[in-house]
Amino acid sequence: MESQALDNIDHRIVGELRRDGRKSWKELAETVHLSASSVGERVRRLERLGVISGYQAVVDHEALGRGLRSVVELSLRPDVVPELFEAALAQRDEVAFAAYVTGAADYAILVDCAGPEGLDLFVRWCKANGAATTESRVVLRRVMG
Repeated sequence: MESQALDNIDHRIVGELRRDGRKSWKELAETVHLSASSVGERVRRLERLGVISGYQAVVDHEALGRGLRSVVELSLRPDVVPELFEAALAQRDEVAFAAYVTGAADYAILVDCAGPEGLDLFVRWCKANGAATTESRVVLRRVMG
């Protein structure tokens, strides 16, 4: 069985791949001061352990014509089946991230909309599909992540 203990180099590799998942092993090796083959072995190990579960493209929502980024918190009506709402939510193109959360709301949803009209359409869709309450916040600027 493979050890799950991660050392500082593993953490640095993960950090670099979080910033740029397309970095070559050679570029990673230069950053962490190892050979490219050693970095490749470490990356494959991190993948096997599930520390790295995949790679994804970072999409510029403004370039897609969705320049209004908002956080929508909502609570479902008691008669709504959460799994059905979540399945329908997963089909919405403007949803960048959604989480079932603790606190006053049931869900926190990050949406990228085509202006205020797009946000209004999304909130109306949420209410038509089981939201009892919604609260929206417009993202003014990204601080990190």
